[in-house]
Amino acid sequence: MNLIYTIFMFVFAIGTLVAVHEFGHFWVARRLGVKVLKFSIGFGPSLYSWHGRDGTEYALSAIPLGGYVKMLGEHAGDTIDPADQHRAFDRKPVSRRFAIVAAGPVFNLLFAILAYAVVFMIGVPGLAPIIGEVAPNSLAARAGVLPGERVLAVNDEPIKSWQDLRMSLVNQAMSREPAELLIERSGERRVHTLQFAGLDKDQLNASFVEEALGLQPYLPIVVGQLQPGSPAERAGLQKGDRIVKVNGQVINTWSTFLSQVEANPGKPLTFIIDRDGREQPVTITPAPQVVKDRTVGRIGMSPASLPDSLQVLDQSGPIEGLGRGFRETVKLTSMTFEMLWQMAKGLVSTENLGGPIAIAQFAGQSAQGGVVTFLSFLAMISISLGVLNLLPIPVLDGGHLFFYVVEMIKGSPVSEAVMARAQQAGLFLLLLLMGFAFYNDITRLLNQ
Repeated sequence: MNLIYTIFMFVFAIGTLVAVHEFGHFWVARRLGVKVLKFSIGFGPSLYSWHGRDGTEYALSAIPLGGYVKMLGEHAGDTIDPADQHRAFDRKPVSRRFAIVAAGPVFNLLFAILAYAVVFMIGVPGLAPIIGEVAPNSLAARAGVLPGERVLAVNDEPIKSWQDLRMSLVNQAMSREPAELLIERSGERRVHTLQFAGLDKDQLNASFVEEALGLQPYLPIVVGQLQPGSPAERAGLQKGDRIVKVNGQVINTWSTFLSQVEANPGKPLTFIIDRDGREQPVTITPAPQVVKDRTVGRIGMSPASLPDSLQVLDQSGPIEGLGRGFRETVKLTSMTFEMLWQMAKGLVSTENLGGPIAIAQFAGQSAQGGVVTFLSFLAMISISLGVLNLLPIPVLDGGHLFFYVVEMIKGSPVSEAVMARAQQAGLFLLLLLMGFAFYNDITRLLNQ
């Protein structure tokens, strides 16, 4: 059932974004007097089609990984009725052809702006940007970052949540520019400077903040549910207890707590717990359990919900939300271009490329996370689709736009022979990128 749901949400997400993209081409073409012969969501044989009063054939096709708008006179050699000559794409001035082709990616970016605006109006729940742990000898430790500090801004950009902090730090790291963290602790403010000049490309991945920087968010472990007869219950742990230390190590994050428990199956651990403001020791022996061919410790406890003081709701009104949606789209578009450029220069690993399998997984997971999470996912993928199509690669919209710019400069269209060779090279490059993405997807699946 979960697989079916994931596939359905993938098809829905891709179908929605492809429809937005192709509608951009369709809408602008119609407004500029070009006759549209067919509007298809998906490739291959049509599953369902109909003809509108405007003479356009609308279709849902079998392969939901794209779509297309077929216009009169779009391809050389098309037979055109003399009465429709003025409605042919290739008879239009280059400025109008440029606008029609650019409309697809532009509509993807407009969709992202609106999606983020709705997200900010609903409100984005998040985790307070408080440092829980700093790994020894990490980039953050060398910059003097300490547990318990709350990050207020990165390079004067306000930070409202841990997700804001992650995005800002990744952006700075890609450019290899220093990041100045304005922090607050016990009412005092100071600045830490993170240096990224010597950063290795393989460190720029999804776990960059946690692994390369060595930062973990503050997540105090408060006992929630206890399994009947579990080691935690037998040892006397109670709901509401806060775990302060395990074998002398301060516990400020769930990941640290879990690693301590999992690494000691069958070995007694000394817990220091805070119960009603008083600290006391409790000895718990994790029960051995086999997980993926290795034995780990389990104590049969789940954490309670985070207190309100550690949760933030980033919410805006309609006008402010629209402005923030625009700024968020501009920022992520810039980051996407920057990441692709850094990949091309070899400064960011190509392992960060994801293909349809990764998108399908994220689609299913984000949909389960609620409207805000799924809309944010759609906005990010829409930006990626828009950016990809703006790249100056023949067979993509950006390749056509490049040729139109050349045509504007030289005063005549690029020759068909040059176009054909460029299309072949562009197709090869696109297949290469898709191959990288599929390889990364499969590697991730095998390593799960």
